Amino acid sequence: MTVQRYHNRQTRRQAKESIETIYGENLFGAADPAPVGFLRGIDVYPHHVVVQKLTRAIQMAHGQRGRKLDFVQPRTYYEKLVLSKFFAPLPMPSPADKIGCSAHIPVDVRDKVKTIPTVWTGAEPITKVLLDSLDLPPGRYYAKSNNGCTTNYAFDVPISPEQMQLLERYSTGWLKRLHGERSGEWYYSKIRAQNLIEPDMSPAVGEDLTDWKFHCCRGKVFAGQIDVERSTNHHQLIYDRDFNYVPEELFFFTKPGVEWPEHRMKMREVAEAISRPFEYARIDLYLVGDQVYLGEITMAPIGGQRLPRSETLDHWMGERWQGGIFDEIIPDPIRVRA
Repeated sequence: MTVQRYHNRQTRRQAKESIETIYGENLFGAADPAPVGFLRGIDVYPHHVVVQKLTRAIQMAHGQRGRKLDFVQPRTYYEKLVLSKFFAPLPMPSPADKIGCSAHIPVDVRDKVKTIPTVWTGAEPITKVLLDSLDLPPGRYYAKSNNGCTTNYAFDVPISPEQMQLLERYSTGWLKRLHGERSGEWYYSKIRAQNLIEPDMSPAVGEDLTDWKFHCCRGKVFAGQIDVERSTNHHQLIYDRDFNYVPEELFFFTKPGVEWPEHRMKMREVAEAISRPFEYARIDLYLVGDQVYLGEITMAPIGGQRLPRSETLDHWMGERWQGGIFDEIIPDPIRVRA
């Protein structure tokens, strides 16, 4: 038996034993039905698929960073993130729907946040005939799919033949793509695939609109995140809930010097209100002038398939992810001694 085959068997065994313990001890409410109006990954996937996804996470953690995972007593951000995809109840309809996410904005903050306006939505490719029929004013726009990430394309009006060819090709493919199947993001499968077009709301041509992101558990922000220069020199900055810079790297390089805007408290209030029903959600906001916009509700950044670059940050965020299903773990004395 090769070393790789032996390692694969060991990681699969660890995943199976973790699942058996989770169900046997009813950790994370695994043996209970989901609340009315909610769904979990374990309600959608058969048992062997959950084992397969956990096995893959264990293998990636070892391969990417040489780290071991504990799915029975999760302590780190990554351990909790992977488990949340399968054991955390999500309110339905799927909050991952870019078109339908406004349904998850609570009444008490609807005067403080809006969704980004769309100029068109539909379950069809974006063709030249369709685009001409919209009679859009000149400017830059974004085409996106409503049921996936990294499915977006910037184009200009008037549109060039080259851009039009790519736009039609991309938007056709998005409608056929099964997003999240490999990563275990089951909530995308609960969304009717559609395309949409949004106006570019960047402050100036060539500038990116800053992402203001909030990592939340059950209505409490435990970390803030700013992504800057996404299309040129992507940096990602992490902050505590009081907007103090944390000099550790999540998924990309970091750098100090980016300040939160004047309306940061309002944005945090909005993020906490939206995240109340969620075990975990990253609430992605934009700020244009003094208007806060909800970009999307993210359940698993990068599909829950990439470990934080900083092991220190992985533990730091895991310690602050509190108030949900992972707080109910009762340590096993035998495991603690081991």
